[in-house]
Amino acid sequence: MSKPKMPLAAIPLVGRLLPLALLLALAAPGAAAQAYQPRFGAGFDVMGGLPGQDVVPEGLGIGVRGRISVPVNRDVSLAGDLGFAGFVLGGRDDAGYVFNPQLSVILSFPRRETVRYLLGGFGGFIVSGDGDGFTEPEGGPAIHLGLGWAFPLNETSLFVELNPSLVVGSEEATVVLPLRAGVIF
Repeated sequence: MSKPKMPLAAIPLVGRLLPLALLLALAAPGAAAQAYQPRFGAGFDVMGGLPGQDVVPEGLGIGVRGRISVPVNRDVSLAGDLGFAGFVLGGRDDAGYVFNPQLSVILSFPRRETVRYLLGGFGGFIVSGDGDGFTEPEGGPAIHLGLGWAFPLNETSLFVELNPSLVVGSEEATVVLPLRAGVIF
């Protein structure tokens, strides 16, 4: 007795396209894969949380961020970021901490001296804190759209970017304004 076949419509679209994507990735020529090596970035960020909201800590947060980006072609890259910022300027009793992962698409506009780029995507703000005066904001998923400048050196580049995020909480949404600077390896 033969097994009944599963209709094609019962398999989700992702399940149907994943084997095709894997096959294309494995069949890509080795020379093309070597031409677009991943780039790593590390830097500092200063993040502003607006007053009067309960989604992220209020005030100024200071933190660090790491990024890996993989070029798709000369002008487009895919990137993953991990950031951590502490809102500690109000003292230990009011300290709050934000873990901020992001996935982005980066669109570059090279010029002679600098590279301007747009980056946008989604991520999240995971908030924690301690101390007597800290009331923990909820954090939430976020979308971001920003602008950056890279200044190429010999082997590395310096970067500066402004990457505002809209963070959506359960009852309200707020804007977070990060300013970042660092080095791309």
